[in-house]
Amino acid sequence: MTSKKRVLFYGSVILLPVLFLIALEGILHVAGHGQRPGLFIPARLDGARHEYLMVNPQVAERFFPGDGFIPRPPHELFLRNKPRNGYRIFVMGGSTAAGWPYPNNVLFSRILRQRLADTFPDREFEIINTGMAAVNSYTLLDFMDEIIKQEPDAILIYAGHNEFYGAFGAASTISFGRVRQVVKLALSLQRFRTVMLLRGLITAVRSWTGQGPGDNGRRHPTLMSQVIGQTSILLGSPLYEQGRRQFQDNLREILQKARDSGVPVVLSELVSNVRDHRPFASEGTAILPPSGDVYEQARKLESENTMEEARLAYDRAKDLDTMRFRASEDFNQVIHHMAGEFGVPVVPMKEYFEAASPHRLIGNNLMLEHLHPNVDGHFLMSDAFFDTLHRHGFIEKKWDPHIIRPASYYRDTWGITELDRALGKIRVMNLMDHWPFKPESESRQAAKNYVPTSQAEVLAQQVFFERVSFKDAHREMAGYFMSQGRHGLAVKEYEAILAADPLDLKSCHDAASFFLDVGAFDAARPFLERILKLSDSGFAYKWTGQLLLFSDKLHEGIPYLEKALQYLPGDPQLLFNLTRAYILTGQTDKAGRSFAALEQADPRFPDITRLKAMLDQMN
Repeated sequence: MTSKKRVLFYGSVILLPVLFLIALEGILHVAGHGQRPGLFIPARLDGARHEYLMVNPQVAERFFPGDGFIPRPPHELFLRNKPRNGYRIFVMGGSTAAGWPYPNNVLFSRILRQRLADTFPDREFEIINTGMAAVNSYTLLDFMDEIIKQEPDAILIYAGHNEFYGAFGAASTISFGRVRQVVKLALSLQRFRTVMLLRGLITAVRSWTGQGPGDNGRRHPTLMSQVIGQTSILLGSPLYEQGRRQFQDNLREILQKARDSGVPVVLSELVSNVRDHRPFASEGTAILPPSGDVYEQARKLESENTMEEARLAYDRAKDLDTMRFRASEDFNQVIHHMAGEFGVPVVPMKEYFEAASPHRLIGNNLMLEHLHPNVDGHFLMSDAFFDTLHRHGFIEKKWDPHIIRPASYYRDTWGITELDRALGKIRVMNLMDHWPFKPESESRQAAKNYVPTSQAEVLAQQVFFERVSFKDAHREMAGYFMSQGRHGLAVKEYEAILAADPLDLKSCHDAASFFLDVGAFDAARPFLERILKLSDSGFAYKWTGQLLLFSDKLHEGIPYLEKALQYLPGDPQLLFNLTRAYILTGQTDKAGRSFAALEQADPRFPDITRLKAMLDQMN
């Protein structure tokens, strides 16, 4: 071939595959196939005044391909357009940040949002929690660009326990290899539909041959057991150091992105159960003692009342545990080092948990198993973040101390019930009934064989086995308490639903209707207020106005009834009460027009004759 033909030939060889891939990408785009799930998607909120976005329930498919366990983030909605007086915070982390094993009403971020809203009543606070089980700093880094686009005022990070076994971790079954740049490249390539199509084909083939994540999920029926790759990771070993460097390098890049965008970040120390959870695996070397021996030494030191030495030994036993589900103290050192490098605050979480623990030994008093906080622990996390934001002058430099409510107020009034605690208990029971808590050969029927001892536990078991939804279970509990005349506990059940999903208009309507039907008007009022904060509801305007009339607040109630009339123009009860209010306030013309509308809507409405007599007396 001539030189010209040779150039054309090799150029075609190179160009044709590129053109093919470009064409395939275009076809997939037109067909709407192969798109990587975004972190945020539009949310449908019927009847709401504004448009909302939500954290995508399927976003974890980026990191967990196939038909194995797919974790989900908390149910989080926020305004598409950030309000002028808004303050928007994003929370990032793993299962602890996501509130596992409890429903969303136990999230520390939910409690924190309410505390901030009470402290700054003129601001609109949004705290969007993107935490998920079995993810690590690779996921956080992957989310950063999408979070920054949503104009955050702050980012709170509680992460570090999952660097070895979380998706793409140094010893995870979900892996793109152990080279950080390769993992980052693989994640970035997922933005191409062609790559997602290829990933799907590979996953299908692996599942067909019994090598896919779905098959692993069948062998290991919990997400925790599914992601364990290498079970032995010695402290200071090359694999251990790789996980530590992975965390440090990803955290540095996360903080750099935040700095470049002008977004403040708050990092938190990590805590876990050191006193009441034995190491998962114990393996000694010539220079390192077995973690089990150190744990027993810690128990002995505690029994001898040498508490400071015992605390150090418990921490050391946790660090030597070769199955790395609990971050070692090295990771807290990384957090402090990175915070110092970038000048960001650190939440002293260990100090809070140790101060709330007998002899400063963190155990089952605040933890459910190896590292997930119980309800008290989540309140403590909220306290620690709140105090750190206060101490470092977030939102405003000076906070009004007369407005700040004590932490005990939220523990006493928050929407958490026995049902939520029971559900958490059963989920933990199921987790600890499987490997690595028990040998794989032992029975895995604890949740199924569990015998409930209360109505709350009966319903929690049904929620666990997905026979009833979390919200319906709380509604059933509300009905159960109302049948016993325990109105306060019934209100608490609906408050739990709305603490889990603050924008759930349907549950607000259900709650208000429920209490209005039984004449519990005081219980209905807060739910009516919440409806009107979110939407223009004829039902809520009507009942808010009528309740004001019942309290002899006629002038306050009339505007609500007039507003309700725009949405419920033929409602006889509304027209009756509005006419009566006009009569009692001397508004003759309005009373006449309203009464005429009532006669047209329902000429036989009860007491219409008496109302006519009142109107005639005015004239």
